[in-house]
Amino acid sequence: MSNKNFTLSVLDQSPVREGGTAAEALRDTIALAKATERLGYKRFWVAEHHSLPGFAGTSPEIMVGQIAARTKTIRVGSGGVMLSHYSAFKVAEVFRMLDSLYPGRIDLGIGRAPGSDPRTAAALRRNADRSGKCSFQANRPQKLGWPRSKRHTQRPQRHAIQPT
Repeated sequence: MSNKNFTLSVLDQSPVREGGTAAEALRDTIALAKATERLGYKRFWVAEHHSLPGFAGTSPEIMVGQIAARTKTIRVGSGGVMLSHYSAFKVAEVFRMLDSLYPGRIDLGIGRAPGSDPRTAAALRRNADRSGKCSFQANRPQKLGWPRSKRHTQRPQRHAIQPT
């Protein structure tokens, strides 16, 4: 039998402890990410949940940035952004910006589950068809030509805002 190596990751849902607050849960997530990095893990994922009092993680893109800012080497990702609620183009731009700030450390995981109860999912839904269902397939980043679009890989010669 061969000894195969594998990489472990951690997924955190930012659970709110009984008697605790969402702010404490988010701070606990950041502390867990820092500990995960110290222990040698390679990746830390955050989840997206809406209108669930036991979970504080409603915005993985914000947590990814906060965690990446407080760690040095661990990869940080969304496990996942519920693409049925958002513009794929906007999600791609947000994660491209995070990758620019923390090169080689950001992962974008996307999902199609509602990540919440039906009423909240309906409130978040942006591209519902007549049945009220959101078309995950129509909202994929690849449908918009990302990430391979040449338009987004060209760089301006200068930034519009120059330091003085």
